[in-house]
Amino acid sequence: MSGAPRNPNSHSRFAYAFAELLVRRPGTILAVLLTLLAVSTWATLKLRINSNQLDLISQDLPEVKDVKQVIDMVGGSGFLMLALRSTDEAAMKRTADDIAGMLEADKENVRTVSYKLPVEFIQQNMVLFVKTEDLVEGKRRIMAFLEDKLRRSNPFYIDMGATKPVELNMQDLVDKYSSVGKKSIRDDYNISSDKKMVLILVKPMWDTTEIGKTKDYLDKLNKDLAAYSTQAGKVKLVEDYKLMGDSNLIAYGYTGSYKTTVDDSFAIEESLQPVTVIALVTIFAITILFFRKLAPTFIVVSGTVIGTIYTLGFTYATIGELNMITSILGGILMGFGIDYGIHFTFRTRLELGAGKPYDVAIIDAFVNAGRPAAVAAIVTGGSFFVLMVSEFRGFSQFGFLAGCGTLILGLTLFVWSASLLALVGRINPEWPKKLIGEMKPPPVNSSSGQELRIPRPGLVLGVSTAIVALICAAAVPWAGTGEPPEGALSFFDRVKHGVGFNYNTRALIPDGMSSVLLQDEINVRFNISSDPMAVYTKDLDEAEGVYRELTQNAHKYPSIDQVVSIFTFVPPEATAKANEKVLQEWKQDMANLEARGFSISALPPDMQDKATFFMKVLDAKPFDVHGVPDNYKAQFKNLPTAQNKGYLTFIYSSVDLFDGQKMMQFADETRGIPVTYNPGRFDKDDFDPPGPTAQKEFRAAGATQLYAKLARIVLWDGKVTVVLTALWILAMHFLDFRNAKLALASVIPLGVGVAMMLGIMSLTGLRLNFMNIIILPILLGFGVSHGLYLLHRFLEGTSPLVALRSVGAAVASSTLTAVAGFAALLAAKHNGLRSMGMVACIGLITTLVVSFTVLAAVMQLMHDRRRRESAPGGDAPQAGGGEDSSTRAA
Repeated sequence: MSGAPRNPNSHSRFAYAFAELLVRRPGTILAVLLTLLAVSTWATLKLRINSNQLDLISQDLPEVKDVKQVIDMVGGSGFLMLALRSTDEAAMKRTADDIAGMLEADKENVRTVSYKLPVEFIQQNMVLFVKTEDLVEGKRRIMAFLEDKLRRSNPFYIDMGATKPVELNMQDLVDKYSSVGKKSIRDDYNISSDKKMVLILVKPMWDTTEIGKTKDYLDKLNKDLAAYSTQAGKVKLVEDYKLMGDSNLIAYGYTGSYKTTVDDSFAIEESLQPVTVIALVTIFAITILFFRKLAPTFIVVSGTVIGTIYTLGFTYATIGELNMITSILGGILMGFGIDYGIHFTFRTRLELGAGKPYDVAIIDAFVNAGRPAAVAAIVTGGSFFVLMVSEFRGFSQFGFLAGCGTLILGLTLFVWSASLLALVGRINPEWPKKLIGEMKPPPVNSSSGQELRIPRPGLVLGVSTAIVALICAAAVPWAGTGEPPEGALSFFDRVKHGVGFNYNTRALIPDGMSSVLLQDEINVRFNISSDPMAVYTKDLDEAEGVYRELTQNAHKYPSIDQVVSIFTFVPPEATAKANEKVLQEWKQDMANLEARGFSISALPPDMQDKATFFMKVLDAKPFDVHGVPDNYKAQFKNLPTAQNKGYLTFIYSSVDLFDGQKMMQFADETRGIPVTYNPGRFDKDDFDPPGPTAQKEFRAAGATQLYAKLARIVLWDGKVTVVLTALWILAMHFLDFRNAKLALASVIPLGVGVAMMLGIMSLTGLRLNFMNIIILPILLGFGVSHGLYLLHRFLEGTSPLVALRSVGAAVASSTLTAVAGFAALLAAKHNGLRSMGMVACIGLITTLVVSFTVLAAVMQLMHDRRRRESAPGGDAPQAGGGEDSSTRAA
């Protein structure tokens, strides 16, 4: 190995010793790396993605425990909804019967199927539910009609005044009491009021969070429905979310919490597949463009791939699996990690261009580029580690793995690249220069002998600061922190309201997502929200208390549309008793009519069947919850195999749950429901508290509560992690430079760049949301590299312009590769991923622009001051570098 002059101010003897080891034994180092690669590849192939989203939230949270309780009771939260659409009502019902039978026979995958409920019981007893004054009015109309019929049926009746027959019009009362809750009592089937859609509610054998099982089952169900269509005499079934079927063809589609969860999760996964290819191709093209050679691109890209595989192997060793969040880990790390290889390669080319032998060039490049790279890796890794404070395991695990992966990639790329070049150099000392090329140190002085400098740095700083300030000002919500008006905003309105936060999660899902379109259609056709939340109660007494609290105090729960309980099918006691009295009087009046000669046979044929049913209705008697039929009770009781025994009360929202703020409002209203109930009124239990009344607070459980909790976690984490990351960055930069001014100067690109990003988002109408807000701490972590590399090069004694010319290309290249990785997300169908890509690209580009303008001007002013202070001594002070004078001057 050639002798390498040591700078007495060398900042790391260990770095020199390690670099010399790499150059002295490159074959051994590469053998170790390749062995570790083989082991990591084996571990990577054994990694599996855990698609159970419930596992990503702390199992100790009350929301999680409540959902598990509901899952135990009824087998899952929410439903998989299968909707049939056709203009032929009879064909739809026949097909629904066939499909329901097929589903119920699948005991491996299907727990329960609900698509119709006999309504005869409710029809016969509906008179006990109606308001007494409406029942009296109905009685008056019917008796007037029957009296008129009896009078006109008399053979001696003479109409002297030519009066019109009394018409029986009950439509207003029928419409008023044609449903219990939102369930129509006119039809056994779950059919829409326009008779063009039938709903089949399926409860799979697993919960909504196990999206892998749901995806597999949907594939199986589609095959079963396709096979059904081929049977003789059956209608053709087509999965279509817009088509209206007829007597020969029925369109069907899926929605409900099971389907929407699958669609959103797999939309992310499907979007990432082409995105990864686009990112890799673009990154490869950018590195070739900057290096102008294929060999350095191969070295850097291969090292990045190897480091990523090491990280995935580390994942298997530490956590054992990936989740829906950490599954994108590889793509994120490859976009960021290549940064270290680019900086090492550019620095090696610079050292070779200074005329150094290959071994000295590799050692000096390892040491001089290694320090800012190490600081950048530690700061970036620490920014990821900050995510470990999150309650959401998806974020905390991602932070841990991405932080470790950043350190692994930084070390791998430096060791891999240095060892490869050293091994090639041992074969032929001229080959490293031929493979990666060389960069001649940029000139220090102009042809006239004057030092090359950034002209008029004060003016540059003033103008750039003014422009930056104007852009940053656009991020401030000058009109207050309230929500901006709906719809497209003018330029001045956008400036007035600032960057803002978009709580509407519809803006995150793919455009035209089929399950959401169908869910909206169901909301219109059936006037209900698709999936309810559930309140668990141990017995009927508690269930009655919850039902009474929610239905009698609607003003306290404005986000609740309807409450469905076993007590929904029990008439109010006072109303039932009053109506019974009216019915008895009515029955007596009918007997008097018959005694005067009235007969049902005198009615028109279309009324005679209704009259027979009407006579049964007059015998309706008040009943309590024990009089509710078993097939009605089963909808609210636990499964026989459940450990948690009791009853569920279902709550449907009146708000759009895709709106994050309204979703959290609905969750807040139902998180704590204070109830006063009567122990022992309907059933006697050992756990009944003493006394005639008791008080207890109940909580609603379901996907809405989980998503609301997750939304709050994301909002909180977005604020906390940004603050913690900023503090971490400042602390590490101060430890690195040991100078507050230099530390602040080094974070100028980062702080100002992110502020500019927010301003540009405001000017262009982009808003923060539940997905792109997580990009902020990541941007902070990665953005530190711009200032670090430039300042470290500047502190080696070079002028700012020389520093920009020598490492600017590496900074630009590494930034553009990261931009390419995120820009590939713009091709994704998932709007949330696209918003992440857009925000990241804006942030990375603004930090780069600030580095080459504001920071460059600041460094020139610092350099001018440094030269003035050193003027009496004759020479500018050298600020610690690990290279000889040839590259230090450059």
